[in-house]
Amino acid sequence: MEILCTNDDGVLSPGLAAAVEAAREFGNVHVAAPSSQKTGAGRSLIGDRTSPFAKTEIAIGAQKIPAWHLDGTPALVVRHAFSSVFRGKTIDLAISGINYGENIGYDISNSGTVGAAMECAVMGIPAIAVSLQTDLDGHRKYAHRDWTATQFFLRMFIRRFIQKGGFSRFDLLKIDVPLDADESTEWKVCRLQLSPYFLTRMNRESDDAVIDDASLYVDPSRYAPGTDARTLAVEKKVAVTPLVLDWTARNAEEFFT
Repeated sequence: MEILCTNDDGVLSPGLAAAVEAAREFGNVHVAAPSSQKTGAGRSLIGDRTSPFAKTEIAIGAQKIPAWHLDGTPALVVRHAFSSVFRGKTIDLAISGINYGENIGYDISNSGTVGAAMECAVMGIPAIAVSLQTDLDGHRKYAHRDWTATQFFLRMFIRRFIQKGGFSRFDLLKIDVPLDADESTEWKVCRLQLSPYFLTRMNRESDDAVIDDASLYVDPSRYAPGTDARTLAVEKKVAVTPLVLDWTARNAEEFFT
């Protein structure tokens, strides 16, 4: 297969290297990622529109994997890559991650990891967005992580993708792996939590409060059974969530008649 690896944590992220290491077992890997940290960029298309891609390398053992990077959001990087460094290339599967921090519930609309995967899906490329749960302070830092379990589950679903001949009735697959998971951890197909996963607490309530006066927290008591949030945070299982691009409301006719 021809596989694209991208992310939102930046081209130097150890999580991206871990994804590349897992993916290269299944085919030729092509890498395009933001030059720096772009967590929270969603599917926005913001960046330096005057600069071409720069080339670097990702070390996987003794091997060097070429990688392209650009000062732009993940979705912009993916979109521009297919107009420039990957023009004319057919990609069979895209992988976005491995992300520092879980992407759960309605928060996926904020996620640059999911945004990059969605941009690929829009272009007709099946995509997997894969994330490792971390403590809140670890979302924007390249702290040491054990990627072994996350790589195991990523490989598992790449194999399933190959065996099934692609995805069926969905466009992209979201995988969220618990912080302390290992290869024996159970996985579960689930649906999105219909609320934000992370909640905001203002530590200083005043007219001149700034964004950094807020902090994030989670409340597992809010998570409904069968959702990605409960599966990951309460049941400590790998949350596997199939997603579709069609956001059209169903059964809305009553409003219009």
